[in-house]
Amino acid sequence: MLKRIAAAAACAILFFPTVIFAESSEPLPPVSTADQESWIYLDENPAGPQSIVAYSLGGRDVKENARQMLDITLESGVKDGFTSALELEYSILGLIKLGENPSSYNRTDLMSMLYGYDNIFREGLESALYALISYDAANTQIPASARNSASAVIDYVVSSQQRSGGFAIASGREPDVKTTAQAVLALSPHIDIPYVNASLDKALSWLSAQQNADGTFSLQATPDCEATALVLTAIRTAGVACDDQRFVRNGRTLTDALSAFAAGGGYSPEPGGEADVAATEAAIIALYTDETGLSPYLPPQAYPNYTAPKTDVKGVFIRFLFGFLGILLVLYLILILTTKIGKRWGKFPESKSQADKATHDTQTLEINIPMKAELPNFDTLPSDTIYTHSPADRPKS
Repeated sequence: MLKRIAAAAACAILFFPTVIFAESSEPLPPVSTADQESWIYLDENPAGPQSIVAYSLGGRDVKENARQMLDITLESGVKDGFTSALELEYSILGLIKLGENPSSYNRTDLMSMLYGYDNIFREGLESALYALISYDAANTQIPASARNSASAVIDYVVSSQQRSGGFAIASGREPDVKTTAQAVLALSPHIDIPYVNASLDKALSWLSAQQNADGTFSLQATPDCEATALVLTAIRTAGVACDDQRFVRNGRTLTDALSAFAAGGGYSPEPGGEADVAATEAAIIALYTDETGLSPYLPPQAYPNYTAPKTDVKGVFIRFLFGFLGILLVLYLILILTTKIGKRWGKFPESKSQADKATHDTQTLEINIPMKAELPNFDTLPSDTIYTHSPADRPKS
């Protein structure tokens, strides 16, 4: 009984600190300028193509299904090979936005896989653009002798620019807003290179010429949310202010134009439509980039207001506590079971040698010791005989 009381007291003492020293674990506030309704809309819908980027920029926990899809893609790509350079690049950027190192993912150097990829340029301009974006986001030294070195990719991108200043998804195609904005986004970190700077100026001029009267940008002659958001993201990454007159129409800036797509808590692909996940993610990314002026693909610690994750001391203590109590519980159950077994079945049988020894130890010897002499029957002796001898002469018994 005393042992049980002591065990209960020990458990109470161990649980006591969890109540006294419990700390509040409030989530960090979002650092994005996106309104709360947009986050509610995204939370209630499946993850879109840029979910990890948007949630990372917003300082929010990445959606579980987005992380699962990334892990599935990476596992398959590492094991059997990625289906394209673009798939590898998107995976690298996803890891970077999660604060992980793509150079050491499960003992695999994804960056070396990228700069050694054998057909990056044959897949089209987009794969080259996101290779350059991945290099800059990872901030990893790329060997100058690599098949897809940074200088080789830059030269390929710049040489793909058309005379008009725009970029097309593939050779022989007409330039489009989306590809040109992606090119500006990819080349902006290398603006100090003279020929890159000249290329950026031409691309920005071409984009300015494509802007609609209401400040939006179109894809296939229709005002498009993702195109408008991507241009805003690109020019802010290039260091161009949102109110730069090259991108203001009738007093409306790009942020004003983006608000025209707001719908149902999120953003619609086109004005007056229903909210869409991909459009909402693109808008959130653009708004955050407008706020920081930084590429949206950098690791989390590169942005202002970043707070390094704190060690969950409370969680560690609780896991240790329950592990320790679990061990004590197992030992206690073993003690109880062995005691009950002993009472029910008695002691364990002794070995044969111990039993034989015990038998020999308990045997007794019967020894008969004869008396040296017999006492006489004093009743048969004459009374005078008893008193005729002095005490000294009496026979000794």
